[in-house]
Amino acid sequence: MRKKNQRKSGSKPVFTGPMLIALAVVVMGGMKLTMVLGESRKLPNDYAGLDSINSQYQHDIDEINKVQVLPKLEGSWRKATAIAEVVGLEFKPLDESGKAELQHSYSGPLRNWSATISGKPQLVLSVVKEIQSQVPTFLYDYTISGGIMKLNITVVGT
Repeated sequence: MRKKNQRKSGSKPVFTGPMLIALAVVVMGGMKLTMVLGESRKLPNDYAGLDSINSQYQHDIDEINKVQVLPKLEGSWRKATAIAEVVGLEFKPLDESGKAELQHSYSGPLRNWSATISGKPQLVLSVVKEIQSQVPTFLYDYTISGGIMKLNITVVGT
């Protein structure tokens, strides 16, 4: 004999009232717990700052785009040479062997030419200051001997 609650083969499962109530309570409890946890969940601390970081990067990009493009190397070289020679300083270009002898020199990605400016120290310094104000120039080693200063410079450009 079969018990009363046993299923017959091929029949549908039978849910009792307490089983349906228990199922409803679990589903409702799960939904409530999900809602409570979802409301209390906080975003990472830096998430709120992402917009400000992005706007700062955009500002930096805009500032970089405003920077003038480097002038042509040939024009800058002529201008530097003219400024030095007008006041009577010796402006001697350095070839690759001359650059190899220097302890410090430009080693960046830009096209560049190097030279040595020679003359009275005060005059060399004032002329180099003028050159730097007009063309992109790096200053390197200098020597002063017998009242004559020799300063190595590198003019860069495109």
